[in-house]
Amino acid sequence: MLLITLLPYALAVWQWQRGQDKELLLRSLTSAMSTAPVGLVYREVEPPPEFTRVRLIQGEPAGPLLELRNSYLGGQSGRRILQPWRQGPDRSLILLDLGWLVDGARVPDFKPEQIQPQGYRMPTPHHFVLSGAVKGVAGPVDEVDEAALRRRYPGRWFQGVVVLENSPDPLLHWPVVPEFMPDRHYAYAIQWLLLGFCLTALSWLMWRRRHEIH
Repeated sequence: MLLITLLPYALAVWQWQRGQDKELLLRSLTSAMSTAPVGLVYREVEPPPEFTRVRLIQGEPAGPLLELRNSYLGGQSGRRILQPWRQGPDRSLILLDLGWLVDGARVPDFKPEQIQPQGYRMPTPHHFVLSGAVKGVAGPVDEVDEAALRRRYPGRWFQGVVVLENSPDPLLHWPVVPEFMPDRHYAYAIQWLLLGFCLTALSWLMWRRRHEIH
């Protein structure tokens, strides 16, 4: 009974922490959106993606498209269209998120000059997938095989992806703002906290009644 009583408090703390994490993320995104994009320069000690606004230097495709399935936007099922690109004098590599396409629509042929390689650095998208899901580096996949990408295209790889600011038609821009806002996490935290209070009161009443009987 003690564990059941304490569980809602632990979940309330967890949701509150998630809300604070989302606030930090939104501040980073707001700051990035108000600054000019910086050139993507590879460093030996490559930091993780920090949601910075960047532009590729002399970027060009390095391989075929990936279609990351089960990517939902506005309640519709679709695919995120990804592609490895080379850029800069050192020919470093980055996975470019070109945008989102609804299921059933054919992926058009893109020319490099149609794509403005400028956007936001974000972590590589990962899905919770079942056994038997396709993990690969080209075509329709359920998960991006990052290790296989690095073997297939050897060189200096940036972590994460660059999500384009402006996706080429008919693709839609994949939103960099998180779907769950901090307020929603705080609301969940309050709900769990109230449930914890109710369970605490119920436990106290049960304990008092047991002692009155004895």
